[in-house]
Amino acid sequence: MSSNPIKERLESIPIPPELGMRSRLGIQQAAAEQKQAIGTPISGAMQPAKKRRMAAVAAAIAVFLLMAALADHSRVWAALQKALQFVPGIGIVKEEDVPMERYVMKQPITVKVGEGSILITGFMSDEEMTYITMAGTDVPRFKQIEVVNEKGMKFTLDSSMAVWGGAKWTSDFWHKGKLDLSGSVQLILPLDPAVEVDVNLSRAATYASYSELGATDTAAGVSITAITDRMDEKVRVSLVARHSNDFQVGDYGIFGVYLHDDNRKLQVADGAGKKLEIENIPGVSSPASEFFFSVPKGAASDRYTLTLPEISVTYKDETQIKVPTAANDHLNQTFEIAGFPVTITKVERVSETNLRLYLDMHYDEQATASLFNFGLDRSSMFKLDEQTGEVLYMEVDMEQGSKQLSVKIVRPEVVIRGPWTFELTPPS
Repeated sequence: MSSNPIKERLESIPIPPELGMRSRLGIQQAAAEQKQAIGTPISGAMQPAKKRRMAAVAAAIAVFLLMAALADHSRVWAALQKALQFVPGIGIVKEEDVPMERYVMKQPITVKVGEGSILITGFMSDEEMTYITMAGTDVPRFKQIEVVNEKGMKFTLDSSMAVWGGAKWTSDFWHKGKLDLSGSVQLILPLDPAVEVDVNLSRAATYASYSELGATDTAAGVSITAITDRMDEKVRVSLVARHSNDFQVGDYGIFGVYLHDDNRKLQVADGAGKKLEIENIPGVSSPASEFFFSVPKGAASDRYTLTLPEISVTYKDETQIKVPTAANDHLNQTFEIAGFPVTITKVERVSETNLRLYLDMHYDEQATASLFNFGLDRSSMFKLDEQTGEVLYMEVDMEQGSKQLSVKIVRPEVVIRGPWTFELTPPS
């Protein structure tokens, strides 16, 4: 049987009660008038024409009442479709019934500082917050920055999160509430001496669908969009996903699912099929969702193929299990997490206060999705398979003399397999 997706979508919209009542009254009124007209004695030659006129009037009344009611209920239209705004460099898409006035930095900015550099990756300012992300190499990390607007007003933003190691760091800077920031602004970085950086903020573009944002593909219930822009001889790609609220994407294949070979990582090829080297854009949070690839000026190809074989996700599910602490080579106790079975096949006493649990994760490389890892609510150690990354066994501390171990399983990690394929045509 054929289906009508537009009709099904319209039928799923929550119609306000007063709209439904007004529509029904209009239709009933039109039907009553039509019935009255049909029952009125008239000359035989005129009756069919009058029936048609009254039917037209009835339909017009019903349509008029429906449109008038809809005009007063913007939430009906919002239920049909939300406005989308993409924030470059921060890699998020804002979905709103009414698009907020939001200003963003379109291109990243690189600032040379002595022998090092700072990459300002993202800048967003709207009615709710101002958020800036950046990364440094061979430059001291700082905990505050200042922003100066076109009127000369100065605002201080504190770092809310930072990651560092060796000569590199990434950090974000955040202010809750609206700041008067748009057009040309200036960042003041508290180095010695201070570094001033000019930034241009422009109004975020609004889109009606993800396909307008960029090439979109769906596999295994996950829809991913690849958004591209051009920066001289580089193309920046930002990946955003739509999926069930039960999990969050942990890796888009830029680094690859843990221990999997390079062929399972994200790949970009030119029109001749040559694989191109990609460069990750540093960020302060998971997942890494943006990267560059180089395109020399005058390159023969202006079309590229992005292939994403698999992604990893982390589910919000958790479960409590109880395991007897006595050594047992054939326990075969099964529990379920995020809909995936896990069997504890064997229990081994490592010491009086340490228990080793051998696991069968029921990992299947041919399945659409496979559970390969999870966390515990306590200190533990895991042994992983060198080929798949799945857990082989875990060691857990326990109280001496305990007959039973109770432990909570949290943060189940699952590999979801595509592939997702995108034909990219970066802007010139």
